[in-house]
Amino acid sequence: MEISVVHLGILRTNCYLVSSEKAAVVIDPGLESQKVLDFLNDAEGKERLILITHAHFDHIAGAPSLREKTGVPIGVGEEDSDALSDPNENLSGRFYPKFPSFKADRTFADGDIVTVGDLSFQVIKTPGHTVGGVSYLIENALFSGDTLFEGTVGRTDFPGGDIGALKKSVKKLLTLDPETVVYPGHDGFTTIGRERMSNLFAW
Repeated sequence: MEISVVHLGILRTNCYLVSSEKAAVVIDPGLESQKVLDFLNDAEGKERLILITHAHFDHIAGAPSLREKTGVPIGVGEEDSDALSDPNENLSGRFYPKFPSFKADRTFADGDIVTVGDLSFQVIKTPGHTVGGVSYLIENALFSGDTLFEGTVGRTDFPGGDIGALKKSVKKLLTLDPETVVYPGHDGFTTIGRERMSNLFAW
C-alpha cells in the first residue's frame, strides 16, 4: 500500500491518494485537482472509491466532479450524508462558491469494513467536528479527518459541532495501537502514541 498527499484549496486540506496492486482510493478531495483526476484515471483497471471523512466544503468540493469524470463512487458516514447537499451544513454557503449538490453512492456505519480491491478500511464513527464524521483505519494508518490533529483536535463551533462528542471520539481513537500513523485533514502527520502523551484531549 502506498499513501501520498495532495494539498488542496486555501485551507490546504490534505487529500490522500491510497493505492495498491488492485485498488485506488481518494480520501477527502476538497477541490478539483488534475493530479487527483489523473490518479483515478491511471488506475482505471483497479477498483476505485472516493472516501469522505466528513461533509465540510473543504473536504468534499472536488468529489462530484471526480465522480462525473471517472464514474468512481463516493462513500461517506451515514449521518453526514445529508450535509453533502446542504450548504448550511457543509459550510459552502458561508465560505465557498457553490458547487453542485450531490449525494453519496454508499454510506457507512460505525464498524463497517469497506473493501476496495485488496484494501480494507475499518470505519470508526468519530462525531464532534460534525454530526456524522468518521475516520478510516487501514493497517497502521488512520485517516482522521478533522477529528484528531497533531497536538490538538477539530473545532466544534460549526453546525453539528459538539465538544463532548469530540472528546469521546478522540479518546476512542487514542485506544488504537500507539504505532498507528495519523493522517489528519490538515497539517502534518502524527502517531497515536505521540498524541496519547501530548494531546490536551488525551486526559
